[in-house]
Amino acid sequence: MKLECVRERLSAQLSKIDKIPSKNANLPILSCILISARKGELVLRATNLDVGVEVSLPAHVDIEGSVAVPAQMFSSLISQLKGDKSVVLESVEGNVKVSCGGVVSVVKGLSPDDFPVIPEVDSVASTTINPESFTKGILSVSFAASQSQVKPELASVYVYSLDESLVFVSTDSFRLAEKKVKIKNAADFNPVIIPSKNVADIARVLAGVDEDVVVCFDKSQIQFKSNSFIFVSRVIEGTFPNYAQIIPKEYSTEAIVLKSEFIEALKTSSLFSDKFNQIKMIISPSEKKFETQVKNGDIGEIISRIHTSLSGEDVELSFNQRYITDSMQAISSDSIVLSFVGATKPLVMRGVGDKTFLYLVMPMNK
Repeated sequence: MKLECVRERLSAQLSKIDKIPSKNANLPILSCILISARKGELVLRATNLDVGVEVSLPAHVDIEGSVAVPAQMFSSLISQLKGDKSVVLESVEGNVKVSCGGVVSVVKGLSPDDFPVIPEVDSVASTTINPESFTKGILSVSFAASQSQVKPELASVYVYSLDESLVFVSTDSFRLAEKKVKIKNAADFNPVIIPSKNVADIARVLAGVDEDVVVCFDKSQIQFKSNSFIFVSRVIEGTFPNYAQIIPKEYSTEAIVLKSEFIEALKTSSLFSDKFNQIKMIISPSEKKFETQVKNGDIGEIISRIHTSLSGEDVELSFNQRYITDSMQAISSDSIVLSFVGATKPLVMRGVGDKTFLYLVMPMNK
């Protein structure tokens, strides 16, 4: 194998995939990226058996061939090269010789024959999506997925079509995030449950793609494909909870707060948090008062009064403060509506004027 390509393009493509390979003492090949030179292009492949990706870029190929190299080492080397715009890669006795400007290095390689095959999706359905819209939707909710794998469907993002939108949902049973994104061909998108641990990889691969992407489905996988990449992820073969039934239809109390002021109050209060991260909200429209309280027997306590517009009945509830803070990155509006049903019912948060995002949090026991 011998080829020459643009160094910056190679570095950019490596940054999309170099976090996918995993360290595996029994299968060291899984910590590698497969480099292949063929017909005027350089192809890079990576997999951890849960996801697989292939990206390509133009290259001047003198000798076709393949070699596997450690992902992190190779990516770090290419990103730190300076000087010449181009880099030359050449296989030498199973290793890769890298030449760029005045730098020549040799990275030890592994046999390409041991590299796993990235499976093609045996498509039963397909559609096209806007990658930026899809990424926005899935990143808006993935933080609410469960960290436990006991119930795989809760450690995932559920994506389905509704009217002219894709709906993205995650829940760990204590909180729930829903994001609706208008997208072409939404009706052709098959419902799918994507493991949340694969979301960051999907987002990296789709980042910067300025053309629609073909999405294919089968029972166990979802595939994203364009002219420059193929990405395959395992999907969960299960049933996502019927979450719509837990979203309140009416509210007894509402508060509208400035997002920036609310974030500052949460940030300051977090200094006093204990291991339970409990924060009490006291909402009293009758006294025109909205306060947050955090008490810690080892440190002290803090009360923050927040300027707000209030309506409805007085209510006091406690929540996991981290759950409230996590949602801020998904709310784009300058003001937030906090809607309450009662002392034991969930809090629903939305951006003012934004009907596309909803966040529900269950209260903590006092």
